[in-house]
Amino acid sequence: MLLLIVVAAAVAVAGLAPGAYERYPRTALVSGAQVHRAPAWSEPCWATAPRRQEVACVHVKGRVVWVQHHDPDGDGDRHLIVMARLRPRIVKISRELLVTDLPGIGTRVEAVGWLMTGGSGHDEVDAMRLIPAGPPE
Repeated sequence: MLLLIVVAAAVAVAGLAPGAYERYPRTALVSGAQVHRAPAWSEPCWATAPRRQEVACVHVKGRVVWVQHHDPDGDGDRHLIVMARLRPRIVKISRELLVTDLPGIGTRVEAVGWLMTGGSGHDEVDAMRLIPAGPPE
């Protein structure tokens, strides 16, 4: 019985541990010369960087552990919680992103967007790109 618990715990940790969470400063994305030196993952942030107030463009990659199917305030956005590097990360999917089918729990996703403070007071990624079943790690 103990062996079964240990194996189940190891599988759970292995499933949640992989992932990525990277930040790149907005101020390093405001000119053409700067974006050529920026990491490729930050590309969705390049066009809007000069007019944004947020501090950083963020890349999060991990597994979905919670999905908000219902939009309680009616503004059209939905949220995912993604485990990346053993920490939950909130990913906001706005109506403008045109994601019709949200990825399910356990799905590996990759998101890039601006780091902002959400209505809950927690950091969240305002996704400009969402790739369900993202590239393998």
